[in-house]
Amino acid sequence: MDNVKKLFVQALIEAENNEISKLKGEDEIEWEFSEKFENSMNKLIRKNNHIRLSTRRTVRRGLLAAIIALIAAFSGLMSVSATREPIVKFVKRVFSDHNEMTMSWNSVLPVDRIETEYTLYDLPEEYELTTYEKDEIGVFSRWKSSVDNSEIVFSQDILLVNMSIDNEHNYRETAVNGYTAYLNQYEFNTSLTWTDGTYLFTLNVPNSLNIDITDLAKNIIEKN
Repeated sequence: MDNVKKLFVQALIEAENNEISKLKGEDEIEWEFSEKFENSMNKLIRKNNHIRLSTRRTVRRGLLAAIIALIAAFSGLMSVSATREPIVKFVKRVFSDHNEMTMSWNSVLPVDRIETEYTLYDLPEEYELTTYEKDEIGVFSRWKSSVDNSEIVFSQDILLVNMSIDNEHNYRETAVNGYTAYLNQYEFNTSLTWTDGTYLFTLNVPNSLNIDITDLAKNIIEKN
């Protein structure tokens, strides 16, 4: 009986392997997708950057809370004169797919919470504010177009211990009000990141909007 079972199992395995061998490899298959599926995927791609922004911001908040606690604890061990003057120095390291901006060991955060809030102004009339979030360590705002549902996203945070800047997608360095800014142009939107030495700013603008992202960034104002 045991031999019969073994022969039966072996026969099944051989039959299965025979059927599998007849299947085409993945690189030999020509995939055809419906128009509905293509449209759905394009919508997901357009939203992808905003999803990453939201996710990155959620992770950042938790990380910053831990960083602030560590800085506060470490500052208590330093002399008063050593912590009196806020000094921030970044060290730039270039990798194949990103640039890493790391604060030097002797940097002291100028602020540990949002003291002066900034916002965008003079936006096209069709853009309305749909999301506004603020806490001690950051501000996040999103404006949506009533014409094509495209979005402008602006965030302000206290300085991170380090920044990772994508240098693969049409990357270039420019300037915003005299400060170095890092620009990436993707298929559907353009992203700009910069710091004024006190806060970290990130701006995302749809490419469909006929506006220079650096001009928009230069014109941020204090929020009343």
